[in-house]
Amino acid sequence: MTKISIANLFDPKIIGLVRPYYGRVLAALLFSLVSSGASGIIAWLVKPVIDSIFVDKKFSMLVWLPFVIMLLYALRGTCEMIYSYLMRSSGIKLVRDLRVRLYEHLLHLPVLSLGKESSGKMISRILTDTSLAQGLVSDTLLTVFKEVPTIIVLLGVAFYRRWDITLLALVGLPLIVSAANRVARKVKAKRNLAQQSAATLTHFISEASVGAKVIKIFVNEEGQAAHFRKTSQSNYSQETKIIRYKEIAKLIVDISTGIGVAIVIWYGGNLVAKGIITSGDLFSSLGAVVMIFNPVKQVGRSYAVFHEIMAATDRIWWLETMEAEKSGDIPLPFFQKEIRYDNVSHRYRGDGELVLQGINLTIRKGDVVAIVGPSGAGKTTFIDLLPRYYDPSEGRILIDGHELPSVRLKDLRKLIGLVSQDIVLFNDTIRENIAFGSPEAQDSEVEKAARLAFAHDFIAEFPDGYNTMLGERGLNLSGGQRQRIAIARAILKNPPILILDEATSALDAVSEALVQKALERLMHDRTTIVVAHRLSTIRNADRILVMDHGRIISQGRHEELLEKSQTYKELYLSYSEKKSESC
Repeated sequence: MTKISIANLFDPKIIGLVRPYYGRVLAALLFSLVSSGASGIIAWLVKPVIDSIFVDKKFSMLVWLPFVIMLLYALRGTCEMIYSYLMRSSGIKLVRDLRVRLYEHLLHLPVLSLGKESSGKMISRILTDTSLAQGLVSDTLLTVFKEVPTIIVLLGVAFYRRWDITLLALVGLPLIVSAANRVARKVKAKRNLAQQSAATLTHFISEASVGAKVIKIFVNEEGQAAHFRKTSQSNYSQETKIIRYKEIAKLIVDISTGIGVAIVIWYGGNLVAKGIITSGDLFSSLGAVVMIFNPVKQVGRSYAVFHEIMAATDRIWWLETMEAEKSGDIPLPFFQKEIRYDNVSHRYRGDGELVLQGINLTIRKGDVVAIVGPSGAGKTTFIDLLPRYYDPSEGRILIDGHELPSVRLKDLRKLIGLVSQDIVLFNDTIRENIAFGSPEAQDSEVEKAARLAFAHDFIAEFPDGYNTMLGERGLNLSGGQRQRIAIARAILKNPPILILDEATSALDAVSEALVQKALERLMHDRTTIVVAHRLSTIRNADRILVMDHGRIISQGRHEELLEKSQTYKELYLSYSEKKSESC
């Protein structure tokens, strides 16, 4: 494990986190230096107070000395207050800015990268790890800038008064340093384990919400609860070990302090008894040494915290360095001619099997192309390549002669609308969900889109109408209602290219009829690629692609395929049977 020292404060990752707040940090440093100076003067005054007032009986000093002491404590307290506010508020700003930056980065990660990591891990990076990073400013730097100058000043006072007494008092310092190193390394290791278990807990919570229906239908509440309890116990175990290590470090500092003070009293008391030094010399040295050990304790504690921060910083750095989606430079404000798949093949992993193989296809503007095939034929992969959720492993896809990677990603996706079986609605109002891709839309435009999608009537029945909160994933709506809101969202976006991915396959006959009417309105005058089980959609398409094992094995119109494609005929008869059963 890498050993971490004060030099790690200058690690590029640490500097990158703190750089935006240098102004506040430097201002805080100035106040900390004044506070340290006040502490040194207070320690310095112990000798004249004891020798002049209590030994030499110069009581005239009592007229002004109390006011000086009061002013010194007030100055130190004021400087510490300002210093602490500047550093802690900088820590809060760091968390705010870091969370925003990580969330924005997350939004621009490729779908493939997001699919490799659990949602719990991502949430933990953005929420929990950034909270730990706050300690970099509000704990580590605050302690270093405050306590290290104080230690230096007090050591100067102590050595000036009696260097021999000071050295004896610091006999336990090597033990403190060694313990701090050991504890810090253990804390970092345990913090990594604790954060891994915390990320798993977050993922469990997310799954319990999203997968509630599956968990309930399989009566697996106790099984999920058992997994959660086990992971929660692991997290508890790691967290308690971190606390234990920190408290042991504090105990070592306290014992070392006691040893140092005892040695000073024994050795210094003998010097006073022999008349070698005055009582003021002893208590000035003792006072400075005692005042030193509390800052030393704080620095040791902060050293352990810094290891936790370094562990969190490594995890944040991992997320920040994940490569974002790449966009081309060519603007594409309009779709004018055609979409072309040129010998396109795709696999999701480098050593995985091809899910698409040698696809060659041209879709002209205004065409309605239906895709059919058995499960696993590659239909969804075919359409996912068009908005560049993934880039093909081989071959290329072109729009109006431009290869997709060369086109501005925002322009490409603005041209495409998507309605799928797995509808994603957000925990916001119905209005905001419909206007999700068109935030500047007027209320009248939102309502018009809802009417065209046959959604207005059921929306109007809610007490809050378009201001009704949908809840997570819109699960308080029926499947048909969710589909129609998604269709209204696509209508409002008004894209020239439309993708329909089995948008009616999970609906009952009544809901399917309404959704189909809405889809027909949406498809009007658009280039449409549809993966659907709806017979009318298949029959009315300009071209039907029959896919199997990642290849287009047949294509043509409905009547033509019934005659020449056995696979299509079997699929069609299967769809017909399902249709007749649902009627």
